[in-house]
Amino acid sequence: MTKIKGCSNVSCQTHQKKATYKESEMFCSKCGTPLIYVCKDCYTQLSDGGEKYCLRCRAKHEDSKDKRNKIVATAGGAILAVGTFALTSGKKALSFVKNLKG
Repeated sequence: MTKIKGCSNVSCQTHQKKATYKESEMFCSKCGTPLIYVCKDCYTQLSDGGEKYCLRCRAKHEDSKDKRNKIVATAGGAILAVGTFALTSGKKALSFVKNLKG
């Protein structure tokens, strides 16, 4: 989980362009202001370096993940139903062919 930093000086070009820095960097390369931890998506200042997203963006990511999981579960159930139907039909067809031969 890579956390990012940004310039806290609102008049600095790097802040206005929402430029990001590595976690190991301490000061802005343009204005020399100490760097702060910022949200990876929206550039909102984070209170500590523990997270890489703000609460709002983290909630968006969790919602997206939940939607993906529901879609996968639904598709998996549909595939299982089709597979079961195909297996049942195949067994019936096989026994029908055996009865024709015998």
